[in-house]
Amino acid sequence: MLKISNRLLILICFVSCVILPGMAQTYIQYVDSADNYIKRENWRDAERMTIAALKAKPANKLNYLLWSNLGDIRTRMEDYDGALQAFEIALASAPKKELILNNRAYTYLQMGETDKAYEDINEALRLDSIQEWPLKMRGIINLGKSKYADAEKDFESLKKHFPANAAAYSGLGKIEAIKGNGETAMSLFEKSLELEQSDDTWFYLILINIETDNLPKAKEHLLIALKRYPRCGNLYLLRGLLHKKNYENTEADLDKNIALDYGADPHLVEQYLPKIKK
Repeated sequence: MLKISNRLLILICFVSCVILPGMAQTYIQYVDSADNYIKRENWRDAERMTIAALKAKPANKLNYLLWSNLGDIRTRMEDYDGALQAFEIALASAPKKELILNNRAYTYLQMGETDKAYEDINEALRLDSIQEWPLKMRGIINLGKSKYADAEKDFESLKKHFPANAAAYSGLGKIEAIKGNGETAMSLFEKSLELEQSDDTWFYLILINIETDNLPKAKEHLLIALKRYPRCGNLYLLRGLLHKKNYENTEADLDKNIALDYGADPHLVEQYLPKIKK
């Protein structure tokens, strides 16, 4: 997640806040300790030190940054109610800070509250339309909502401003696949995989090859993907689909069971591998 460096916060406090030397030292030490615990992913102590800093100087005008960090820390601890309370306090002091909105959006996503996350991301992008994580996530959410034109705009903006972001190409690849542009979709998926390996992108690249009857290429890609992700259920679904295309129904049935055992979406499995008659 995007969040301000606590070391930078320390520097800001030095140059912009007038505080007593003893109190400054205590406050800064707490912030620095919290930063170190965050780097070590020791969330419990990071929370403790952040709260100590807030108590040491509760009137510090920059405390909204600490409250935002506290919300993020609590999210990592799966204390979602505590996280939302921290973000609420942060936003009361700084309602137009993209940082806080993005952090809260991430928390909402972890909670499965996609619509609330979407609202925060929209507001963050209204404040600053060129942000990498929000553009990526809004594109993904729009795609999930079948708002393809909006998703395409987000992924195009992501690709333009952050050309090394693999999600821009995989997202556009899915949209091109929906449009029926198989060749363009495959090219975009391949570009995405050059930037970042992903079992999801491999799945769609192989599926497009299967659906366009390029079975030798699909098999070649599948062998590579299974070496990387040997417990990815969706890849076994595709292997079963290849077997089905070759009328190897017994093998397809076996792969269907493996796919389900490894966590493939049951609805997706039934869509591509319905009960096979032997």
